[in-house]
Amino acid sequence: MASIENILFQDTNLRNSYLQETKIKNIYFENVDLCRTQFYKTSLKDIDLSSCKIEEIAISIEDIKGAIIDQLQAMDLLYLIGVKVK
Repeated sequence: MASIENILFQDTNLRNSYLQETKIKNIYFENVDLCRTQFYKTSLKDIDLSSCKIEEIAISIEDIKGAIIDQLQAMDLLYLIGVKVK
């Protein structure tokens, strides 16, 4: 329940973090470990996560909508739409 503005997280570990109802503006993630991070009512629209680790990230479709990810990260988010990869 905070506002975060004008921050660069670079080469850092935010594993197991929890962002609840956080308003973010001008926030950048470069090579950040976001594994098992929980985002609740925190929109990542237009946020580039493509260089980050996002395994087991806990997020809703609404919050991840519009984020920038790479092809491999898409596999980590398929659970949001109920898809299971065999």
